[in-house]
Amino acid sequence: MTDLVITNGDVAGELLRKTLIGAEVLPWRDVLHEGPVPLTDTREALAKARAEYLAGLAGSDVGTIEFEMTARDRGLGISAEFDRVMLWFEHDLYDQLQLLQVLDWFADHPPQAGLLSLVQVEDYIGRQEPDAIPQLAASAVPVTQAQLDLAKRAWAAFRQPTPEAWAALLDEDLSVLPFLHAAVVRMLEELPGVDGLSRTERQMLAAIEADESATALGAFVAVQKMEDAEFMGDWSFWRLLDQLALADEPLIAGLESAPFQYQDPELAKAYLTSRLSLTSLGKAVLAGGADWAKHRAVDHWWGGTHLTEDNLWRWDGEAARLIAPA
Repeated sequence: MTDLVITNGDVAGELLRKTLIGAEVLPWRDVLHEGPVPLTDTREALAKARAEYLAGLAGSDVGTIEFEMTARDRGLGISAEFDRVMLWFEHDLYDQLQLLQVLDWFADHPPQAGLLSLVQVEDYIGRQEPDAIPQLAASAVPVTQAQLDLAKRAWAAFRQPTPEAWAALLDEDLSVLPFLHAAVVRMLEELPGVDGLSRTERQMLAAIEADESATALGAFVAVQKMEDAEFMGDWSFWRLLDQLALADEPLIAGLESAPFQYQDPELAKAYLTSRLSLTSLGKAVLAGGADWAKHRAVDHWWGGTHLTEDNLWRWDGEAARLIAPA
């Protein structure tokens, strides 16, 4: 029996490749909680939008990344040639968004009965011991039509030009995808709050305030511990840290050699070991006495929503409600 295994990235993919002998492994890789994921007429157009964003971050060639994404999508196109397709995804936001995208494709290309199965784990696949993988593989269950239908609605909701449809998912029964509800909430928490900070940014400031000897690397570790399900990689974290430190009115002081880069090991070390502190504005924003959104230029994407000063959607975490632009 020849299996196609689709999973979240290269670390998990390499482990599964070594332990599921003979399986073809297709790592998904994309960081969908970051950057534009707009509604497009075709999947190719979405791949192009994602490739342009990711290339801009890494200084890579857009064509190369777009080719890799197109090849990845072609992997789905030949899935019917395999005896079995197994989806391996974790419980965190990073994985749940990828799972929605993959299931959305299968919703439009209905698999043969018994072809598609799902392994969902409340842990991190890449951290598993090799001898745990066969047992997890045995826990695979067939993907149901209800899961495909929900994933299609949720994926479309995530890509809308406002976060309203995504927030409305919280009024639905999402239990057929057991980790989706928490992922919906966690993504909403990455919208600016009433203080102008996303949850991750707020946790960054709190971690630095709590530790007089906080470093950039130490803040990353501390913030990861504040998550019920870690989802943000270090590069995404450094980008947010750079924004807090390099703004015209920064919230963080002491970050050396910013923005982060890896080409020069000495500069990377200086960055990671920087001793950080909060500026007076950072302290005021964290205490709720200032609105970070009023002290910076807002221009970034949240799924399909382009957040700007004129289109500033917020999430009130305490009230669990969206706040529409004024």
